[in-house]
Amino acid sequence: MNASSIERFGSDVYRNTLYIEKLDLAFSQFFIRSPSGGYVGVSTGMRADFAQLEANLRSVGIEVGEVGSIVAPHFEADEIAALPEFSSRHAGVVAYAHPICAHALADIFSVKTKPLKDEVPITISGERIVPIFTTHVHQWDALVLYVPRLKALFSSDIFMSYGPVDASGDALRDIIGSIEKSGYLPSLAHLHAALMKIRKYDIDWIFPMHGPAIDSGIPQIIDGLIQYCTAASAREVAE
Repeated sequence: MNASSIERFGSDVYRNTLYIEKLDLAFSQFFIRSPSGGYVGVSTGMRADFAQLEANLRSVGIEVGEVGSIVAPHFEADEIAALPEFSSRHAGVVAYAHPICAHALADIFSVKTKPLKDEVPITISGERIVPIFTTHVHQWDALVLYVPRLKALFSSDIFMSYGPVDASGDALRDIIGSIEKSGYLPSLAHLHAALMKIRKYDIDWIFPMHGPAIDSGIPQIIDGLIQYCTAASAREVAE
């Protein structure tokens, strides 16, 4: 059975989730309320799921028309497919993305797009964010989003794990298990490079698109994944 839910973290982060039991995988979108009262969306979800997303947001007092900006972590359907629906509720919505993704979005959808720059802070809808390019981690145009005010990393497919978002367990073990189960990463070398960029940020929360939020042991999880990538590379060389 599929299940949809929305949850608030603190006062300014909302996570909308669809858990698909057949896949044993959750798909989440995030909405950040900025100090100015604007909303930044991170991922749009699928078009078929938009009506439920809109209803979930409305249940916590948010109208889709209040979301003035969308950050697309990469060009993939579950991240960007419902962009036309957001645009239909807010004609001025702006999609921010990696330059390659931004070009593709502008070509396919009738929305305004703005390319981001790697690790160059930018203010979007009143919220200061830092886009971190994570090239070839799952997709060629991938990025994650760091919000300094919240010390939060919106990590897209990095740190993903299978299961519902309310599952508990060993986060590092579950993340490694997901990597080995699905083979969704084209290269552990690229993951290693991304983790080395991410580890310098002061992170209290990690919000993956798939799987539970992480709010403890974050430096140890990052270092554990770096060690995993290093060990795996060493085994490949030895073989």
